[in-house]
Amino acid sequence: MKVLRNYTEDAVRAYVELTISKYDVCQCEDCRLDIMAIMLNNMKSHYVVTEKGALYAQLTEFDPQTKVDMLTCMGLAIQLVKYNPKH
Repeated sequence: MKVLRNYTEDAVRAYVELTISKYDVCQCEDCRLDIMAIMLNNMKSHYVVTEKGALYAQLTEFDPQTKVDMLTCMGLAIQLVKYNPKH
């Protein structure tokens, strides 16, 4: 059975989990999810259906521009969450 998924969500989740500890921001689950939501709202969606599509999407994660976009969106999201936490 094929499943539709947004690969950008997977990539953002992995990126946040790997890098969040480097920033001076609350590490609780609510703040992590808020950061991910803000990032996803500011990034282009990348939906895949097949395994081949998922593999292609993973390869684009190594694209330098994708890394810059993620870093930029994460910086914005961290600033918003840090100064306006919802907990």
